[in-house]
Formats: sequence, structure tokens, C-alpha cells
Amino acid sequence: MVRSMNRFLLFSFTFFALSQASAAEVSITMDDFNVHQETLLPANKRNDRILKALKKHKIKAGLFVTCKYLQDEGDRKLLAEWSTQGHLIGNHTVNHRRFDSRISTEEQIAEIQQCEEQLKDQKNFKKIFRFPMLAEGDTVEKRDAVRSWMQKNSYRWGHVTIDASDWYVDQRLRDKIAKDPQFDLNKFKDFYLKHMWERAQYYNELSKKVLGHEVKHTLLVHFNLLNALFLDDLIQMFKDHGWKVIDAQKAFKDPVYKKLPNSMPSGQSLIWGLAKESGKFESELRYPGENDTYEKEKMDALGL
Repeated sequence: MVRSMNRFLLFSFTFFALSQASAAEVSITMDDFNVHQETLLPANKRNDRILKALKKHKIKAGLFVTCKYLQDEGDRKLLAEWSTQGHLIGNHTVNHRRFDSRISTEEQIAEIQQCEEQLKDQKNFKKIFRFPMLAEGDTVEKRDAVRSWMQKNSYRWGHVTIDASDWYVDQRLRDKIAKDPQFDLNKFKDFYLKHMWERAQYYNELSKKVLGHEVKHTLLVHFNLLNALFLDDLIQMFKDHGWKVIDAQKAFKDPVYKKLPNSMPSGQSLIWGLAKESGKFESELRYPGENDTYEKEKMDALGL
């Protein structure tokens, strides 16, 4: 009897260890830090709820700050809460302008430099940069010029591997409650979690096809009402599906984040860019990778 119990315990431990070793891994990376958005919860309460969700799950996120939102000492104090709690602080330019034909290489570099000046005194600021809307330039020449500048100035890329449209769900949520303050927000939560899980599965499977293995994922979300309300649920959802939610700095140590896809157009997930570069997965790559138009019909049908 004792021997049988020992065998059972050994089997259970081995199964648990193997399942943990093979679990997909994802980190939370949050863009913009728009503390001036007019919405249901004021900035300090949004900030508090997001940080509490991260603390509850014992994970450190990455926050990519658009520096135009740091308008006064109160804004900087809210940001300092992220830094002092150990979350990665990254650069997302001053004005969040898409790097396309309307902005020159020199202007793009100046945006990075000026934002760094505002962030460099934050305790946990790192020289890691994420392009607004993930757009790395509308021409190969502009893309490569900024890449060269970043390398010379010791900047790392804040690539996204799992892209999604949380920003659009947030927009619809705010529009809905403005018209109907009593609307059941759980309907938005259900749609949001389903959407994020679908996109996570898509990019995870694509990573296995393109690279032959899963990566330590960076999930793109935004500092908004939606995540103030449901970030806790989002993290728990990944755990319930057997994924490991890890610190952003750990995720960015994955060698995949050193890759710079030689594919155009830019502005997509890193995994999308690598798939495009390979030339083997055209039928699986929609463009743009994520867009409000993909979710509009579904949300309209649900009355969201």
C-alpha cells in the first residue's frame, strides 16, 4: 500500500513538473499611461486598481510611457508608484505619433530622446523602447536608420508578441456607459477575456510554426478603464488555462527579442513580422494584424 502510494505521488509530482515546464509563458506590458483620459474612474483609482491586480498575482509588468501625459507632479507621482514597486519603465515617445510619412527619422529620434529625459530619474527606468502603434517606419531606410541609432545608444526593443485590440474594447465600454450608466459591465469582461484568449492562442501557435517553439510572450494592453476593471480577471484567465504569468523583464531576456524582422510593412507583432519575413505563412497573416474592424461586428451583435 505504501509502495503504491509512493508511486502515485512520484507520478503526480512528475506530471506536475512536466506540465509546468511545458506551460506557455506570458508577461503583461502596458502602453501609454494616459492618466488624463476622462472616464468612469479617475487616474489615481485606475492606477491603484491596476497595481493591486499585479501585486495580487505577484508579477512585475512593463509600462511603456507616453511622456506627454506627465504634465505635473501628480502625474509623476503616479508613475513613481510603478517604479518603486519594481515594474519596468520603458520609453514610448513623447507624443505617440505613428512613425510614417508624416514624421521624419530625426523627429522620431528626438521623440525618444525627449521622453528619456523625462523618465531617466525614475528608479526602474530602462533603455527599452516601444514604437507607438508598433510602427517602425514607413520605409526600409527610415526603419533601419532608427534601428542603427537605437543600437548605438544601447536601446533594446520593447517588442510585442501577442497583439490585440483591448484599446477598442475600452473605447466601446466607455461609449456604452456614457449612454447607459447601468449597463452590465460583465458583458464587456466576458467579451474581453474571450478576445484576448483567442489572440494569445493565435500568436502562440504562430510562434511554434515560425520558430519551432513557444516564446516568453509579451502581451500588449493599455492603461485604461478596461484594464483597471478587468486586469485581475485577465491574469487569472491565463493561469486557469495553464499558462505561467511571468515578469516582463524575464520575458524580454528571451533571445527572440533580439530579432529584427526584415519585413514590411512594420507595425505588427514581432511574431507576425518573423512569419512575414519567412514567406511561408501568408495565408495566416491578415493585415493589419489587429484592428477595430475585426471586432466591430461581433460587438455590435452583442449590443456592446
